[in-house]
Amino acid sequence: MKNIPERTIWKDHEAMSRAAAYFFISACHHAIAKQGKFVVALSGGNTPKRLFELLASPEFNKNVPWKKVFLFWSDERFVVPTSPDSNYNMAKKSLLDKIDIPPKNIFPVPVTGDPEQCARQYEAAIKKFFNNKQAAFDWVMLGTGTDGHTASLFPNTPVLIENRRLVKQVWLNDQQSWRITFTYPLINKAKQIILLVAGKEKKHIVNTVFSKPVKRIYPVQYINPEKSLWIIDKATEG
Repeated sequence: MKNIPERTIWKDHEAMSRAAAYFFISACHHAIAKQGKFVVALSGGNTPKRLFELLASPEFNKNVPWKKVFLFWSDERFVVPTSPDSNYNMAKKSLLDKIDIPPKNIFPVPVTGDPEQCARQYEAAIKKFFNNKQAAFDWVMLGTGTDGHTASLFPNTPVLIENRRLVKQVWLNDQQSWRITFTYPLINKAKQIILLVAGKEKKHIVNTVFSKPVKRIYPVQYINPEKSLWIIDKATEG
């Protein structure tokens, strides 16, 4: 097993977002030709917003058979869906409201009530979607923070050693807030993992991920490198 993932480097955030949009469409058509559907887990944060806007634009939108695309989220903040902090809300405004996708194809993370119950509910929904067979998304989108977290797999949180559950609740003490996240077992079963990373403040993370010999010190480094493609801008290049 190789320890360093593949990467493509682009001029700036706009260029890498356009590249990601082309990768999305290519993967979408490949999956639909093979199995009749394209199953995706979207990510939150600032970086993927431009990708979502591009996918919603006439240039790209017309090339996506949205009725055969199914959208989940790799993590979510435990806030109401209308909150500006909601990953779902960001995707809704930049993508979902502008495309012709059936509501039944959209699977937001439940955020009402108890976080643990919501995590179990989302895991059950994923298992049901995959007919209780091994859940393997066609595309899992991720990013990383300046602390090396990915999805809501943060440093020094118990979820990092979870090896059975597919979805888990996470308490972030410094933020005094709950999140719900895919775990490594679910992420690493994906057919393709896309990491969108932009900005010079992430340079130290990228340097560590792509250095030899590999030293695993960040949560993002436990994402399966054999299935990962990092799409980055020049500012993050080591």
